[in-house]
Amino acid sequence: MPELRHLRYFAAVAEELNFSRAAERLHMAQPPLSAAIRQLEGELGVELFTRTSREVKLTDAGRAFLDGARRTLAEADRAVEDARRAAAGDTGRLRIGYSWSMSFDTLPALGRAFRTGHAGVDLLAQHMWNAQMAPALANGSIDVAISLCPEIVSGLELTPIRRERLIVLLPHGHSLAGEQAIPLSSLADEEFVLFPREIGPRLHDAFMAIYRRAGFEPRLRSESFHTGWDLGILTDIPAVAIAPESVAAGLPEGIAAVALSGADALETCLVTRRDERSPVVDAFAAIARPLFGLAAAVTP
Repeated sequence: MPELRHLRYFAAVAEELNFSRAAERLHMAQPPLSAAIRQLEGELGVELFTRTSREVKLTDAGRAFLDGARRTLAEADRAVEDARRAAAGDTGRLRIGYSWSMSFDTLPALGRAFRTGHAGVDLLAQHMWNAQMAPALANGSIDVAISLCPEIVSGLELTPIRRERLIVLLPHGHSLAGEQAIPLSSLADEEFVLFPREIGPRLHDAFMAIYRRAGFEPRLRSESFHTGWDLGILTDIPAVAIAPESVAAGLPEGIAAVALSGADALETCLVTRRDERSPVVDAFAAIARPLFGLAAAVTP
């Protein structure tokens, strides 16, 4: 099988039909070029050129060989380019697990920003509860997760990419629904909807700690906040809920969002496997870190 460099030498001579010009184009001396062409002809057992003192011409065998040589060189160039693009995270597939609140603003913003520079990567996004993310990363069914207060698990790396203030979601008819901002303590007598702790233990505990720092133990209804929202029945539940402010981008009819004064902010993190990173994951992380103006710090 001829070497690729010999195919490149042959193509240059075939296109120039002049050894001197071909050698100049290849940035090499003429004698080694002539020797390489003779070696190639010896390997093939055919003459590729007829040479006289005045001209160089392709033989019939040379013309037939030129078509194949060009195809082989083009394929080789494509393979090199594909390898370089893969190493830069510009091709392949990225499977993203994301928590519920990411779907309103964070995930779309990340998707648009990543797609702009990495259009060759197929993006597959799957909603999942926080408690499902670590097992999914461990078994390889997702490559990266984006979550509000994700679980801290050995072997996973958490990189904060966004901090969001909290809002309270109230029925339109609530006496405080028209306020610009209220303290959480003003809702101490209300019933709240949250979500079962088992689907997001760390986030659940973060919300409970926020209530307690406001000076009260919340009375929680049995309904799930996410289920009420997704089924369009949140307005039928006589209760309130706290959430990150980006959720306000998709409020259902009948629900008002009011800022919470003095409340904590919560961090959204990018979650990856610490010891098994791909160029595509690294490229995604490089875009995610600065996108929301948060100086990222890694949590082991």
